[in-house]
Amino acid sequence: MFAWVAMMSRLCRCCLRLAALLTLCVATATGAACADEPEQTTASKPGFTTETLHGRLVWLGAALGRRFGIETDADAERTQIALETTGGELVPLVKDFRTRGFWLDERLRADDVEMVVRRYDQLPAVQMVRWYVVRKGRKYELDYWCDICAIPMYELKTCDCCQGEIRLRERPAGAVGE
Repeated sequence: MFAWVAMMSRLCRCCLRLAALLTLCVATATGAACADEPEQTTASKPGFTTETLHGRLVWLGAALGRRFGIETDADAERTQIALETTGGELVPLVKDFRTRGFWLDERLRADDVEMVVRRYDQLPAVQMVRWYVVRKGRKYELDYWCDICAIPMYELKTCDCCQGEIRLRERPAGAVGE
């Protein structure tokens, strides 16, 4: 038993050294490759505006076919979610931890929505900050909720804390425009 522990200890130290060496190599190579590019500081990052949009969440590929007759490849049909605004604009959404659920749960795409987004300079897609489902002039907040841990989540999965089941929760959030 002791020999096994000693061997694992040596193996772990060897793996740590190898990982540190690999990290150093990647950092050096990345630094050398990017040496010609100026470092982007907070001051030089593109700005954004925050705005509220109204519409319905759609698969971009399907909307392009329906609205403009543009056929996308079959494997691209369900790769991008967009907000089809009430004004007819198709606004692609950045896929991140807040919007991941839109790709995974069709119930989130079933209703009209009000969405607060960040629109960055020089970026055609928007980043969602907050969203509401709109029904009969009323807004509702939707999230996934663990009744045991009282933790809200953005996508349907097992609870991050207890690994139990979670449910789609809907709470009234006021009238549209509030």
